[in-house]
Amino acid sequence: MLRNIFILIAVSLLNSANSFAQTKSTSEPGKTKNLNTGFYGKRFMLQLGGGIHHNTLLKITSSAEKNLRNTAYYSRYKDQIKPDQFNYSLYGNLGVVLKERFALSLDFNYYMGNTFLTNIGRKETYDQMGNYIYSPGYDSRVKYTTLRIMPRIEIGSKGSNMPVGLVNVLGLGIELSKLKSGTYKSISAYDSYSYYTDSTQISNQQLKFEDEFAFNLTLMYGLEYRLAISKNIAWNFGGYVHLNIPIQELISDIGFYDLYGNPNYNDEYRLQLSRYRAQNLFSVRTGLVIML
Repeated sequence: MLRNIFILIAVSLLNSANSFAQTKSTSEPGKTKNLNTGFYGKRFMLQLGGGIHHNTLLKITSSAEKNLRNTAYYSRYKDQIKPDQFNYSLYGNLGVVLKERFALSLDFNYYMGNTFLTNIGRKETYDQMGNYIYSPGYDSRVKYTTLRIMPRIEIGSKGSNMPVGLVNVLGLGIELSKLKSGTYKSISAYDSYSYYTDSTQISNQQLKFEDEFAFNLTLMYGLEYRLAISKNIAWNFGGYVHLNIPIQELISDIGFYDLYGNPNYNDEYRLQLSRYRAQNLFSVRTGLVIML
């Protein structure tokens, strides 16, 4: 038994030595090629950082935002609530360099923003006599979060050595956005008689939203410049154009009613949020690139 073990060990050592000799004699060109693929032969990258973007199109086109700025009904509210038009994000990215100017990566973004929703918590019911009863809700700027997951193709410009240099980025991903329940300063007395007057009441209201996501499909093009600090670390600066397609509109119930004919308001709020995300067209971000 012991003899057989020694024989197996000897055969293994001989095979290993033979393989090593063959590898040493044939791998020099491959070794040079490997050094040319990736910055100093670094084939893998990890990016970490943060970003910011301004809701430019939203500020110009959204009727809710226009009313918040211009209509007498909102005049008191806009003095008490900061019209924050910026969203902020944290991101992480995992990538692999396949050729000198070509890489694939998987991008994760976590956005933190706010949107202005109208008539939250309104009620439409009928009494025992069949009379229609309408209870107005609230208008309020509420917070939301978005998680975006995006596979990306990265193409380096001429003269770059991935992952450093000027890089063109193409991405197709999905966004999952969620409204955050909480206490918000809100406008009450929303009805057709007081809409265009200044006879409004502003109070803190506990607004609750269902813990469900609104969906968007995101197409993106970006330019990133990665400045090498050392052989293992680079600094990334990026600017992006993205089209957030509100696929929530395709999957929402027509008319926002459930199986019993009752209004499905949360579905409507998710659609408002999805449309809001569709109006975020530009963003910038910066962070570190760790090359492995």
